[in-house]
Amino acid sequence: MRFLDKFLRAMALLAGLVLLALMLFTVLDVVMRYFFNAPFRGSLEATEFAMALIVFLSLSYCGWQGGHIAVDLLDCYLRAPALRLLPTTIAFIGAALFALIAWQLVVETSHSWSQVSNMLRVAHWPFKLVAAFGSALFALVLLLQGVDAARGVLKHEKAH
Repeated sequence: MRFLDKFLRAMALLAGLVLLALMLFTVLDVVMRYFFNAPFRGSLEATEFAMALIVFLSLSYCGWQGGHIAVDLLDCYLRAPALRLLPTTIAFIGAALFALIAWQLVVETSHSWSQVSNMLRVAHWPFKLVAAFGSALFALVLLLQGVDAARGVLKHEKAH
């Protein structure tokens, strides 16, 4: 778990560096556009690619740290036993969903190796593979959290 924590932290740091580069790029693009009437060609595409990296490189770390927004909609409708199973169920369903997303991204990438952006002519496949990797890693995080939540439920049941 320590290795996973460090790896996820490194990926989030990389996402932060991409965000910093995007911020500098955007400021420079605005300066060039308004003061010199010479905006960067393809700046929207570059921003889109950077955002894909930022989201999928940091998603797993955010989940690992419990940084996602949680809304308690079912608490008032469920009794204690079902309520204890909810985090486990949600984590396993989320893990399955993100594993499916990762798989579909790999399949999509394998069918579109030659796809490039309109302005910059940058290949899409590296960004799709980063998205697939980030989704698979998030699926792993959710699976581990689901197992941990299931252990907590089992411990609680044994205590009673």
